[in-house]
Amino acid sequence: MSKPKVLFIGTGGTMSALGIGGPFDIMDYGAKGRFMEADEIIRHWPQVLEKADVVPIKYRNVASTALGPVEWLEILALCHSSLAAHPDAAGIVIGHGTATLEETAYFLSLTHKMPVPIVVVGAQRPSSGLATDAPMNLANGIRVAADPFARGLGALVVLNDEINAAREVTKTSTSRMQTFRSPDFGVLGHCDGDKIAWYRKPLRRMAPDTEFDLSNITSLPRVDCMLSY
Repeated sequence: MSKPKVLFIGTGGTMSALGIGGPFDIMDYGAKGRFMEADEIIRHWPQVLEKADVVPIKYRNVASTALGPVEWLEILALCHSSLAAHPDAAGIVIGHGTATLEETAYFLSLTHKMPVPIVVVGAQRPSSGLATDAPMNLANGIRVAADPFARGLGALVVLNDEINAAREVTKTSTSRMQTFRSPDFGVLGHCDGDKIAWYRKPLRRMAPDTEFDLSNITSLPRVDCMLSY
């Protein structure tokens, strides 16, 4: 039986990090370590190929704190062009730093116009760290992207065995493994060992059926927000 094809776009982040401070270097790895490209991540964790044929797509490694509207448009365009080059792909997985993962995922959930799901994954511990969550998060993201039920759910965020809607999830802790939460609505499902267990489907409009069409947009205007408490 043939495996589904899943595209993997790497943008850097903790998932791609290899520190030089040993297995307990799970905080300062970015200062002196290096970051793997998408194809190297797949070679580093070949177990993720068990459930799908994964095609690595090159972007560039960027600290997630440096990812903003310019990069969002680039990633969106790359998703569309990559699917056009691989029309038989079941879904797209994006490896992303967790600091701004929810913002990128939210943007994609409003704007992508593809029939396949986009699943954004990250890690709280570098690939060189003891008990890193990188390979399982990536493997689960691939499994979710290949699952037919994920279609029509906009963009999804998968970490810590949990599937969250991009429009509902937020990061709640800098270093805890269970950092991504949907406090108002809860998870959409779980990535169990033998299956993807789905619990609910959001009722709000989600990509690809949203009212936002950026096909002719090349830049986004700057809008400053002032918070008052």
